[in-house]
Amino acid sequence: MLAGLLLLPGFAAAEEPALLRVMTDYWPPFRIAGEGGELRGLDMDLLTELERRTGLRFEVQRAPWSRGLAALERGSADLMTGLARTPERERYIDFLERPYFTCAPRFYSLPELAESVTGYPQLSRYDIGFVRGSAYFEPFDSDRSLRKVGVNSERQLLDMLRHKRLQLVIGTDCQVGYELLRDPQLAGRIVKLAYRPPARTQLFLGFSRQRPLKPQRQAIAQALGQMIDEGWILEAARRYRSGAQ
Repeated sequence: MLAGLLLLPGFAAAEEPALLRVMTDYWPPFRIAGEGGELRGLDMDLLTELERRTGLRFEVQRAPWSRGLAALERGSADLMTGLARTPERERYIDFLERPYFTCAPRFYSLPELAESVTGYPQLSRYDIGFVRGSAYFEPFDSDRSLRKVGVNSERQLLDMLRHKRLQLVIGTDCQVGYELLRDPQLAGRIVKLAYRPPARTQLFLGFSRQRPLKPQRQAIAQALGQMIDEGWILEAARRYRSGAQ
């Protein structure tokens, strides 16, 4: 549980704001496994700062990404960070208007294959690993002609690729780039494909449409907007890229 310092407008000093349940999963550098299973990373820093600015309190629960999305759809959880916005998700998720970070989807392979895949049509020749419940780009997400293999985490994808159990995997440059930088077993052995999808992945905070959270949503949207405008998030991200964390 993260601890808040300021009070959300509308709450009396004697009132304790209810915990907001945040569903998430490991996704370095945004959500990193710390000692004893404790989560750290950019999104955890973001939630701590949102607590400080709003007085709200968050309870973070880790689960496979697709299970977190299902919890938002049912209304058994309140919000998630690091969400790509899609029409399907908008049925049950109320996204904040402003993204707080932007990544790019990329395909990865072993070096011997990387230069030979230069366009989308060539993807159909290979088994492609992806994380269940993730949104990457169209037409990939809805393309049923591709041989896609779903797993629970990006780390699992990279291990399968390293052991040649997959030929290609898809991820984002933010996350996979961090993994390759940090793991000498992966660095140089897994590389980006020559083909670069013409897409960007914006990351949002999103709330369950089943939950009555209008005041909390407004407070978080205002605080997050201030953090974006101040450059707080870019500075926090820079610390992870530089190895300061």
